Amino acid sequence: MKIKIRHTTRYKYTEGVFIDPQTIRLRPKSDGSQRLVSFEIDIDPTPDGVADIVDVAGNDSTCVWFSGKHDHLTITTRSEVETLRTNPFDYIITEPSVTKLPVFYPKYYVPSLRPYFTRNTEPEGQVDKFVSDVIAEAGVETMPFLLALTERIYDNFEQLVRHEGLPYPAEITLGTGRGSCRDLTVLFMEASRAVGIAARFVSGYRESEMMGEERQLHAWAEVYIPGGGWRGYDPSSGLATADQHVTVSAGVIPEEAAPLTGSYRGTGARSIIDYEIDIVSQ
Repeated sequence: MKIKIRHTTRYKYTEGVFIDPQTIRLRPKSDGSQRLVSFEIDIDPTPDGVADIVDVAGNDSTCVWFSGKHDHLTITTRSEVETLRTNPFDYIITEPSVTKLPVFYPKYYVPSLRPYFTRNTEPEGQVDKFVSDVIAEAGVETMPFLLALTERIYDNFEQLVRHEGLPYPAEITLGTGRGSCRDLTVLFMEASRAVGIAARFVSGYRESEMMGEERQLHAWAEVYIPGGGWRGYDPSSGLATADQHVTVSAGVIPEEAAPLTGSYRGTGARSIIDYEIDIVSQ
């Protein structure tokens, strides 16, 4: 499937501000699941400098910097991506210790994967109780567990739109029974990590994404499976990801996948954000 994306983000400041260096993560990845056909980025005001970089999480990013005061910042990207994977389960697990829970990765995986399976929740807490319920339903095999976890979050949590702010901790989402796509993603990640599965936060686009007539930048999780690599699970749709998802950035924490990182300086100034995303598939 070929997908064209036009994404415009506008920041308006209540008075002139100094815009500090910004890191933009809006270039879709090229990997075994998708191929980036073309990518363009326009920035207003024109930056003093632009550097295309690979950030600490391995994302293709653009760093820009400015001089003087400005009352706005507008970033427009145009991407064309060909998604390649129609079957999300087109692999076999090559390490027996990963086929059942709890997962144990071979020692040569551990230095790279340790940050991704390190827990941010307390053992024997709410997340562990939630995981126990999933295991009671799905059993201890890894693949059925991951799909059951995805479906349970999709079936049992109210979805809402929350335009700004970091994801809520998994315990809060469990307590309220609702969350945005990024809140549900963090819950999925922490539940996976509770049984030893390496998981990361992903930001990107979903071809069918439409809520209230307004398309959203989407979030889901990826888990690392030897033999399959990083594989996506979207608790907001209840499915393993395939050719309807376009991955842009990923990280061990949500901040590493943020579309824009940076600040501004101005006494008493406030920012107002507006955005527009158009997605066309062929």
